[in-house]
Amino acid sequence: MRIMHVVLTPRHSGAEMLAATLAEVHATAKTGVAGVMGINPCEAAFRPVWSKLEEKGVWCASPARLLGRLGRLRFIRATLRDFRPDVVVAHSVIPAAYARLAMKLTASAIPVVTVMHAATNDDYAGGFLRLSERILQRDAAAVVTVTETAANNYRLRCGVPRRLLTIPNGTDLDRFAFDENARRRLRAEFKVDDSVSVVLQVGRLSPVKNQAASVLALKDMLRAGESVELWLAGLTEDPSYGDALKRLVEQHCLSGKVRFLGSRPDVAALLCAADVYVMPSEREAHSVAMIEALASGVPIVASTIPVFGFATRFSGVVTVDPASHRDYAASITKVLAEAKIRHQRDLSVYSIAHVAERYAALFGDVTSHPRFGAGTAREGVT
Repeated sequence: MRIMHVVLTPRHSGAEMLAATLAEVHATAKTGVAGVMGINPCEAAFRPVWSKLEEKGVWCASPARLLGRLGRLRFIRATLRDFRPDVVVAHSVIPAAYARLAMKLTASAIPVVTVMHAATNDDYAGGFLRLSERILQRDAAAVVTVTETAANNYRLRCGVPRRLLTIPNGTDLDRFAFDENARRRLRAEFKVDDSVSVVLQVGRLSPVKNQAASVLALKDMLRAGESVELWLAGLTEDPSYGDALKRLVEQHCLSGKVRFLGSRPDVAALLCAADVYVMPSEREAHSVAMIEALASGVPIVASTIPVFGFATRFSGVVTVDPASHRDYAASITKVLAEAKIRHQRDLSVYSIAHVAERYAALFGDVTSHPRFGAGTAREGVT
């Protein structure tokens, strides 16, 4: 089977990392020939991932420059013509629209599976997007959501597609297992003494990720006499928010205590180096970053949003409303005051191998039975 994943921009973000990891697993497991196509150019920080995929036999393609709408369609059609996929997997709303439109314009019978990743769990809340989905819905062999909430919202907004199922995200658990050598190496590189506690937050700089709450919590912790610093890893999605964060750091004289690390390929090592991982997010889908943190065994302090409910079943996970930065700071401080241990968590259901098997089964179904009646298949979480 030839499987082509389509993403908007190859970068360090949840949807893109899931596509890349699935492609790598399917290629390595001999499920078939796998490819990843970016509609936009690959970001420089993502190049190491791109190169690793190519070394593993994954077929990678992205344009050299930003393209307009027609240019995107031409690029997609040309890439698919070269790759000759048996199934196309479009991750997120924009790639899903372009992939199906490209198939429509060429009268192609190649099945398209669309995967919804919006942090709101409501991908088609906008009127224009909802209209486009209603027009193109019949051209999707299946719609996959990463949470049941997103599936319910899809039905509410767009009706019942041919096939709708929920497949929670997963990751390479072994890659994120705690490594003491990696911890020592990275802390030495950053010149961080063992007496200093590291608070880590990974995620694009964006209001929904709420890094400002972590900065304010750090301020309270330092005033209380804690020896601590904050590491913020992630690409800057919203430049104005990134600038506001830096002003907030300067305003509270925290410049020597906050590290803006940008997009990083070594998140596993960062998790090893950290003493606590924080996620004060206002919204999330089924967060890959949370699964990675759980796999590392690091203590976690997260917001009380419902999507993090699955994480609270595991040891060492605390939830708090970060709207009160004092309560948020107190929760982090309490976690740091406990023995610095790594928690053993059974995350087998979130292993990328398990997730990849579910996707492979779906791809087998849609390529063997490309036509489904409306509403003939609805599957829940397994």
